[in-house]
Amino acid sequence: MPSSRRPGGPPRLVLGPVLGHTDHQSARIWIQVPDDPADYAVRVEGAGLVPFVSTEPAGAREFGTAIAQVRGLVPDRRYTYRITRAGRHVAGARGSVRTMPPPSSMTPILFDAISCNGAEQLGAWQQLAEHVERAQPSFIVMMGDQVYLDEDEPNVFRDHFDGGLEADRAARRRAMAANYRVNWSREPVARLLANTPCYMVWDDHDIRDGWGSLAADSPTMAAKHKRGAAIFRRCTTFFEDARDVYWHFQGCRNPRPGDHLDALNQPDPAFPNYVNGPLPAGQQVGMPFVFRCGRLMVMVLDSRGARDVFRADKPILGTVQWAFVDQVLTRVPADVEALAIVTATPLASQDPDGQTQRLMGGRSDDIEAFRRGDERELFHPTSRDGKAAGIVKAIVSAKVERLTGTNPNFGTFQISNLDEARDQWSHRASRAEQQDLLKKAFAARLVNRPQGARGRELIFLGGDIHIGATFEVHAARPVKARAPLLVSSGVSQIETRQPFVGVYVDQDFALAPGIRAELKTVVDQFNFGVVSIVPTGHGAQIQSALAHQGNGFAFALDIKDLI
Repeated sequence: MPSSRRPGGPPRLVLGPVLGHTDHQSARIWIQVPDDPADYAVRVEGAGLVPFVSTEPAGAREFGTAIAQVRGLVPDRRYTYRITRAGRHVAGARGSVRTMPPPSSMTPILFDAISCNGAEQLGAWQQLAEHVERAQPSFIVMMGDQVYLDEDEPNVFRDHFDGGLEADRAARRRAMAANYRVNWSREPVARLLANTPCYMVWDDHDIRDGWGSLAADSPTMAAKHKRGAAIFRRCTTFFEDARDVYWHFQGCRNPRPGDHLDALNQPDPAFPNYVNGPLPAGQQVGMPFVFRCGRLMVMVLDSRGARDVFRADKPILGTVQWAFVDQVLTRVPADVEALAIVTATPLASQDPDGQTQRLMGGRSDDIEAFRRGDERELFHPTSRDGKAAGIVKAIVSAKVERLTGTNPNFGTFQISNLDEARDQWSHRASRAEQQDLLKKAFAARLVNRPQGARGRELIFLGGDIHIGATFEVHAARPVKARAPLLVSSGVSQIETRQPFVGVYVDQDFALAPGIRAELKTVVDQFNFGVVSIVPTGHGAQIQSALAHQGNGFAFALDIKDLI
């Protein structure tokens, strides 16, 4: 790590400060330091001096990450703070935080949503910073791909995938931490993180592209194909290192068990956050969280922590996380007037019977490579067809699958994007969970509401796909309702290859009995989402929009009828 001070100058942080979970009377502040975190504290105007506590086990000092929990604050008030080391101010380590309104408040809520923060371009960060300065949102939800460990430099997956020895793994973890430092030190990224509460969940690039959607990552496939076992073990240790780094750099700031208390000062069962530290090796469990801002409740789900698309039961979220989902959606407090559900990959953006899923959804090229123990073909599949011939072969392959139930994997058209098709909630492996989550989300509109009262409003948010989009999701039961889906992707990573409609997103399609999604807009520019919640006492008004420069446009390609 770099030195804590310039020659003859004051001490400096390695990274940060970054604001995390904030409620109406407390705030979580994070830093990374080059020495002992116990030497650091935060001085908050009007609230005193609060020491930092390492996020690592006692005696460990691998990352130098630490949290200060500032309590006793006043609702809906902005506080300034400065970081100190051994009683001296740390150069440049300052910021401000505005507390949330009280839970019962009728205060309107504004928040932002972003995803896909690659370090090679600044993208929309400057425009986001100007918006935050002007509009003062209560918080930002960062919906995955906070870093690109497999693309940005240092490219950790390319340079450090073979890391079986402890020394190799230590070097890999240092490289992962360096990726965060390079990305988050940029202006205005650093300024935003220091002055606006940020809630972060990971996605595949925080690990490796398509994590959990390839055979190499699957305990189910590893148990079936012994030749791939060595590849699976290396994938697992890489995943566990990325997860540890994720915890110390992202997850430790999110809501934790006991952060939300009920009227009796006991943990509120409506907020069953259960992750309170880095998970042990050998365990793959989702790391969701839920929090409240005024009369808005936000549930953020983790679709990577327990992901194994080949597992028969709950392959995306896992059984532990589903117990969390069920508890949250059946205990929504009566005075919550708006519910936001965040999934890193958009929940309702692609037709389950559309051309992408017909062409790619049943292919098993990676399974065959894993069965042979062919690591190169797993991660860097060879495309041997011209575009026209490749499309024809893929269509024939899909037609054979529709007749026989098995895809013969003819041709190599787009096989490097096989994981992208499996990443989608509309993929056949995810469909049962997609439908269950949609149905339970719409049912939660009426949970704990007085009989005859209007249901609370609902919004879905997602990122991942490197284009922005808005949808409207319609449900016919338990009562007729509709909810917007805002896809904000990406703030500094964008897809430019047309066509989008019919490939990345679809226009009007069924998701479950009585539930449909309708595409409204597509944006092919760097973007961020803005959501406004206005409580009314008998529901809420929700407005959502994508902010971007230039005009958004998209071409459509529809060859579904040929398949």
